[in-house]
Amino acid sequence: MQKKIVITGYGWMASYLGNALLSSDSPINAHVVGTTRSDDKLVQMSEHNITGIKFALGDDTSQLCQHMQDATFIINIPPGRRSTQLDGFTQQVIALINDAVSANVAHIIFVSTTSVYGDSTNETLTETSVPAPETASARAHIAIEEHLTSLASKVNYTVLRLAGLVGPDRHPARSLSGRELPAGNKRVNLVHIADVVKGLLAVIETPLHQSTLHLCSMLHPKRGEYYSRAAAALNLPLPVFSDTEFEAMGKVIDASASWRALNITPAFSNPDDMYQAKP
Repeated sequence: MQKKIVITGYGWMASYLGNALLSSDSPINAHVVGTTRSDDKLVQMSEHNITGIKFALGDDTSQLCQHMQDATFIINIPPGRRSTQLDGFTQQVIALINDAVSANVAHIIFVSTTSVYGDSTNETLTETSVPAPETASARAHIAIEEHLTSLASKVNYTVLRLAGLVGPDRHPARSLSGRELPAGNKRVNLVHIADVVKGLLAVIETPLHQSTLHLCSMLHPKRGEYYSRAAAALNLPLPVFSDTEFEAMGKVIDASASWRALNITPAFSNPDDMYQAKP
């Protein structure tokens, strides 16, 4: 039986997921619907057998909702990181969720972020830790998560809190290269796109009812040490961090319970393996 997957925000992460869903060895027989604001992207999606819909937050949802009945709906629309006023964004995402529920969507997967815990803690944080958002983006994510929780009697949902995303064509060492930066003793929380896709496939195939999951690597080196190693491996000018020699500080995202629940051993448990992966 074919499974319908609707993805809003068909960007970098969604393209990896779409390719995995439609590959010959996919565990899921999927029909993929994706939204974009770009006419060029619509053409590219069609070439990859993806049903593309031109859509932006705030648009009329009637065309999109025609695909929602019995579908798995993945919401992957990050707000601008630099935005300080996101009430409009939050309300538009909530309205989209409400319309999907009214259209009898089967399962909502909301792609959230581990930034909901803020940066002022040195604790090890599990899936049951209390969020402490410090930015407008983190507060928006929490508001959307809380709205999904309020709909628990009406729809199955999964919240995926992702650590910093890394891929074969995307590593933060490139943007940090050659810079002078503070807090080299701060811990790193990263996750590789390959492990995110594995997690998403598992959640799509066998939904965990009303769940909140972490997706993050298992090791958390100091960023001054880690990004210097990564830059050297990528043949980039090394960043220069202060305070690297001090005791490690900052939050640790513990995803061990989530990986067990998904029956996944992450391929990139060690962030040092992430910059060695080739495109």
